[in-house]
Amino acid sequence: MPVIKPVMTGSLILGICLMGEIPVPAAASPSRHPVSSASQKALEKTKRDREALLSRKAGQAAQIETQRKAQVKAAQEAALQADRARHFSALTDQAAEELAATEKQIDALTQEIARLTDLQSRQRAALARRRASLQAILPVALRLAHYPSTSFIALSGQAEKSVQGLSLIAGLTRLTTRQAEDLHGQQILLDQTAHELSERNDALEKARKMQARLRDINARKKDDATRHQEEAEARLKQARAEIASATVKAATLDDALSALDKTQARLRARMEEEARALARQNQKEKAEAVSNQAKRLSSSSGKGISHGGGHGPVSGTIVTTWHQDTESGPATGVTFEARGAGPVSAPCAGQVDFAGPFRSFGNMIILDCGRHYRFVLSGIGQLAVSSGQSVGKSASLGNMGASGGRLFVQLRSGSAIIDPRPYL
Repeated sequence: MPVIKPVMTGSLILGICLMGEIPVPAAASPSRHPVSSASQKALEKTKRDREALLSRKAGQAAQIETQRKAQVKAAQEAALQADRARHFSALTDQAAEELAATEKQIDALTQEIARLTDLQSRQRAALARRRASLQAILPVALRLAHYPSTSFIALSGQAEKSVQGLSLIAGLTRLTTRQAEDLHGQQILLDQTAHELSERNDALEKARKMQARLRDINARKKDDATRHQEEAEARLKQARAEIASATVKAATLDDALSALDKTQARLRARMEEEARALARQNQKEKAEAVSNQAKRLSSSSGKGISHGGGHGPVSGTIVTTWHQDTESGPATGVTFEARGAGPVSAPCAGQVDFAGPFRSFGNMIILDCGRHYRFVLSGIGQLAVSSGQSVGKSASLGNMGASGGRLFVQLRSGSAIIDPRPYL
């Protein structure tokens, strides 16, 4: 029986080789490994450069934030010192007026005493001159006054000059008497001047004692005002902490604002009752300090909002406008697409009711503008303010994240949400 030998054609052999059963020598081709290695190195270098750039940018942003916080702190300290100075001035106005009146009285008395002292010196000099002029003729004048006839006969024995001598004696007597009366009058004036001078010196001494007492009162009032101010600031800080705590516990933004209002009203009522109790205890200055702090907790105080200049609180483009249709319904605010590390500024002057992270809003600020208006700003990267802080319009509130982000801005009037655009 003939043996059949299998014949393998080229195509069959090729198929088997492709299936991996028979190894096929690799064809000579150019290596791709050097190209892949160069691309990988370039990619890694690009990544390193990007990371270094981001790190440098973050460092610069941190440095800017540190400087900004230092400026905010300095502004807060200056505002606090100015507030204390106004408070001291209000408390010490009456004492200062009394002290000024007393010092004016002292100046007038000093001038009057100088005038009377000069008058006394001139009166004494005039009295001394009159006494000197009478001293030489006083013995003869006294003898002539008591024994005119005998004295004249003893001095002159000529009878024909008797009438002339008697007339001379009479005239001399009248002159001497008049000068003696003038001398007596000068002495009376001098005594009166000395009496007035003594009274003025006594009044001056009393005025100086009053001046010292008023200065002590003024100093005590300032010390009391400082203590009351510090107590009031501590009380307000505690109140702000309670408000922030109540806000952050809320589940939604509406709940947060409602909790904020309720907590403010409760704390304000408590402070006002404390102020009334202090007033009943005749602690007027402390009562006024507590009452002023209670007013600062009211959303009705402050300037309110004003029409803006067409600039938003952050540089960027508006991506969601007021009442624009969104997945959750009409937009209740305006959303900005902001550049990286861009500054966020206050759209109004007022008090920061809340500053911190809140639910899915990220870092959020609730800014009380007064007159029952509040701005809500969320999505801020880094905050530059804290709860309870006072800020001016366009003051720094913080910065966006290093890579930018979206800032949501909402405006409320009481519980109503209104279009914020005219006020940005």
